[in-house]
Amino acid sequence: MKPLFILIAVLVKVQSVVQTIQIDESKSKIAFVFVDDDVDGTFSEFEFTGNIDLNNLSEATFSGTIATETIDTNNWLRNWSLRSKKYFNAKDFPKLSFKSTSVQGGSGKEFLVNGTLTIKGISKPVTFTFHKQPSSLYATAMINASQFDINIHKENDRNMVQVMITLPYTTN
Repeated sequence: MKPLFILIAVLVKVQSVVQTIQIDESKSKIAFVFVDDDVDGTFSEFEFTGNIDLNNLSEATFSGTIATETIDTNNWLRNWSLRSKKYFNAKDFPKLSFKSTSVQGGSGKEFLVNGTLTIKGISKPVTFTFHKQPSSLYATAMINASQFDINIHKENDRNMVQVMITLPYTTN
């Protein structure tokens, strides 16, 4: 009988250590800034498919997609242009995706998520710096849009984009 109580106590303790979170997709925000032009915008229709345990981030997976056609820069003509074949080609590539390959750190409030970002069928490694906040995860990364065949400017170094992600969550 005593081993049964010990087993139950261990299971209860293990369950209390696991802090799996549920991402609230409806309140998540994917934003960006074309740095050289100071043009900002957002994407919507975010779908999160990862699995995050805040107490064991090394085993976490971060993955998700956003709908390319939802790009919004508060300028309908620019939105239409960015959705066109010349830039994001939303018709042929309706989703942007990210899938983590590893998570580093996590003992404090900051950790790195390495992964693969796919835009227009082109996959490149990207590292997001995540910050744990009381009810959300906030991430940033710098990417060069020209690596994804999105050339706003002829000079590659003028195609830098800062990506910001806010993932509100609840814990179980």
